[in-house]
Amino acid sequence: MSESHIPQYDIEVISGRLSLRKPQREALERLDNILSYIKLEKPDSTGLLSAKEDKATEVHGLYPIFTDFERDFLSLSFALATGVGKTRLMGAFITYLYTKYGLKDYFVVAPNITIYDKLRQDLGNPDSEKYVFRGLGCFNSPPVIYTQDDYWQRRLQDADVRIFVYNIDKFNSEDARMRSTNEILGTSFIEWLGNLPGLVLIMDESHHYRAEKSAESLSLLRPVLGLELTATPFVTKGNKQIPFKNVVYEYPLSAAIADGYTRTPYALTRQNLGNFSFGEKQLDYLMLEDGLLWHEHIKKVLAGYAETHNKRLVKPFVLVVCKDTNHAEDILKYVKSKDFFGGQYKDKTIKIDSKQSKAQREANVKLLLDVEKADNLIEIVIHVNVLKEGWDVNNLYTIIPLRTASSRILREQLVGRGLRLPYGERTGEKEVDAVTLTAHDKFDEIIAEAQKGDSIFNVGNVIKVEEISKEKIIVTQPRLAFEKEEDKAAKEDCKKLGIEITDKHVSTIKNVKYVIKSKTISATEAGAEYKTNQEIVQESLSELKRDENFAGTYESNQDIFERYFVEQTKVIREQVEDNYIPIPLIGISEIESPEFGFADFSLELTEFKQQPADTKAYAQSLQDARDILEFSGHARFEPMEEPKRLIVRLLRQKPQIDYAKCGGLLWKLVGALFEHYENNYGESGAKNIFLLYQKEISNSIYGQMMKHMTKKDGLYEERVFEERGSNYQQQYRYQEKVDLYDSYTANIRNVLFTGLEKGVFYQAKFDSVPELKFARIIDRRESAVIKWLRPSVQEFSLKYEYDGEYHDYIPDFVVETEDMRYLVEVKGMDKLKDPQVLAKKTRGESYCKIVTDWAVEAGSKPWKYLFIPENAVQGNVTFDFLVANYG
Repeated sequence: MSESHIPQYDIEVISGRLSLRKPQREALERLDNILSYIKLEKPDSTGLLSAKEDKATEVHGLYPIFTDFERDFLSLSFALATGVGKTRLMGAFITYLYTKYGLKDYFVVAPNITIYDKLRQDLGNPDSEKYVFRGLGCFNSPPVIYTQDDYWQRRLQDADVRIFVYNIDKFNSEDARMRSTNEILGTSFIEWLGNLPGLVLIMDESHHYRAEKSAESLSLLRPVLGLELTATPFVTKGNKQIPFKNVVYEYPLSAAIADGYTRTPYALTRQNLGNFSFGEKQLDYLMLEDGLLWHEHIKKVLAGYAETHNKRLVKPFVLVVCKDTNHAEDILKYVKSKDFFGGQYKDKTIKIDSKQSKAQREANVKLLLDVEKADNLIEIVIHVNVLKEGWDVNNLYTIIPLRTASSRILREQLVGRGLRLPYGERTGEKEVDAVTLTAHDKFDEIIAEAQKGDSIFNVGNVIKVEEISKEKIIVTQPRLAFEKEEDKAAKEDCKKLGIEITDKHVSTIKNVKYVIKSKTISATEAGAEYKTNQEIVQESLSELKRDENFAGTYESNQDIFERYFVEQTKVIREQVEDNYIPIPLIGISEIESPEFGFADFSLELTEFKQQPADTKAYAQSLQDARDILEFSGHARFEPMEEPKRLIVRLLRQKPQIDYAKCGGLLWKLVGALFEHYENNYGESGAKNIFLLYQKEISNSIYGQMMKHMTKKDGLYEERVFEERGSNYQQQYRYQEKVDLYDSYTANIRNVLFTGLEKGVFYQAKFDSVPELKFARIIDRRESAVIKWLRPSVQEFSLKYEYDGEYHDYIPDFVVETEDMRYLVEVKGMDKLKDPQVLAKKTRGESYCKIVTDWAVEAGSKPWKYLFIPENAVQGNVTFDFLVANYG
């Protein structure tokens, strides 16, 4: 089926171009392996497929979980957990089958209108953010999409790839129309599809297509191959769940969570709940209130993460699942009442009524997709049944099942709605990467499941309501000079501006500086999009004009204030940027490129079985196809170009072939093959074969060459590629806030220390008492330190290797003096010889050497690594003393 012009993409290329995740690649590899053993064939016009049982035996031998195709055609199921990326896998399947087997036509079935709309965009709209074919060079033009809405009125043009997308209900309901003759096609659409020689059927959420009517309709398509994708590979009959027999690959939810492709599920509970007797309604209200308490906490966490990492704001919402419509109506009334958080969710709650028709429910689910948008007011969705497939929102953070999470399967289905990662990958922030199930009444069951080892919940993933209210959240703020005596500075500015010194005007000036500072930090901190001073002025003015107090003062002093804004933006920006510690960033630089070549070898000639073709010439009547005139003798049918040169020329066009390096091998291989044919069929026969089968021969030779390809690794080194002049703000969670030198009562990890004199930021947290003591040493006014920083995980983007894996390296401190910058580690006495700590030390030392070598030429400060044992950090020592003894 393959066509010579189609690029041959192997699994490696497809995986790289489409950035396939591990399970997606493994699924593609299984398909590749299966198709190397069984031949793709169409069922005949009666629907029968030859040797189907033999093919099933072959697949079962490869993957014993498979026992039967379960359909009239070859059909393979791939069971992948929600959130892993089934649509991208579809794109990989299509790319693979097109490039390897030349298959051009694909019929994709969706279970409902929501997924149908999603597939149309992801498979057919190159402008879509989730377009699956982006980055591929195997198509001369993008795949052409035909849908259930336009197939009957569009001309079905030839294209590299044609994809037909259908909702199964529409497919079933349009039976009469699809069977009737189509004027454009000259036959019925069903018959036209069924006659396509290489149609592939792709079934999304394929557990929906096991009913008799759907199965019969799909069989009419007579595909050469069916590919089924689902997260639930079983059908329900009565009280039984019957597993699919045609599954060839499984990747369960527990594996997806463990591998980091989804968010991590947590169970929210309240301590000692079993000691009290609650009625159903009282328990409902308690779970709602605790769930919303957690929701408000998560809102703060997500807002802080977005601000500190310059990411888009994710607005979380809560899903409340009720047992029936009457229950849902009661819950809706309570949530909207003043008894529930003072009525603050009255206009932020919607209910999806399961009594609605299927079309109405699907319309409501489409409306729910807007819940992802940050400006959408909805924070609570009340529903009776678990929202089905196609509701791919990524901002569901809290699930409250009221009298509904009665089994493990139901709990996993519930949690599955909230597993998608809002930023596409895990962030490393535990709560940003979590989804929480309020589980007061089923908590013991969930913990028992977790202890068995195969649950989606981990024993340690428990959140106690009592601890939520104790924790506060703050985003670190740069330490700026003008904030030391704000009131005094504001009064002086009033004098300069020529406006009366009143409480209102002083407050206005302070607010102006606060807004300019906020906008300046957003524009200058690490990772932010650069903005000019004028842009900061305009943004600040736009925000402040919404304040009535400022607007009145501004209108009567417009010219003065505009000059003041320009002046203050310049001053504050200089203070902000001067406050940061510049961080040199290092990366891998290629010194010498890797080289590819081919080891010398001899062709395996048994692969080449072509024979010369009989080349009699004839003429055929244009009026009567049966009227044929045959010429006597044979036409000369040999290449005009020297035959061996013809094949070498084709090989030179192949990837990885460098003629300057392997030209001798090419001529050797082609010459040996020509001699092989010449010995069997004479010189004329050999020339005949080289002409007729030139592309097939060159592809076979190239295939054998690739098995003998060699690679010489390139040479690389780490170099500084940029010195970033700003630092990352951090989001801190704390239970107690004290001055840097004050005493505290909480665990030190839960304490926020403020009032820093020399810190890049006003606030800092510490993991140990020795770290706190060290901070007090370097923050003293008499210290030689100019400024210091507790770096975030993003600050250096450094990795160190330990126990065969790479880990993020985050130094304890960055310290700057007049002539030097330091990476500082403060370690306990029991950790000084710990292998992992020593691996970090080695990495820190290598970083300082690399950036110091660069700094000599760049005119920047050199760097030194300090490894300080905790017993050296005493209140009466100086930073200079520590440098002299441990630098």
